[in-house]
Amino acid sequence: MVLAGDTLPIEVYCHLPVMCEDRNLPYVYIPSKTDLGAAAGSKRPTCVIMVKPHEEYQEAYDECLEEVQALPPPM
Repeated sequence: MVLAGDTLPIEVYCHLPVMCEDRNLPYVYIPSKTDLGAAAGSKRPTCVIMVKPHEEYQEAYDECLEEVQALPPPM
């Protein structure tokens, strides 16, 4: 799961990191919802993107997962 750090009010998604931790799912914050939307191919700002593995892009998913797991845990 990728969460935009500039989302306000934070209550929009403040429950999601806890849910991820309870289910041992990786998550990461990025600074901007504008950048997150653009990375998803959208012209609109996006506060959360959930990514799940799929055989069509498994290699890219595994690479991203390794990158996220190498980051220090969110505080």
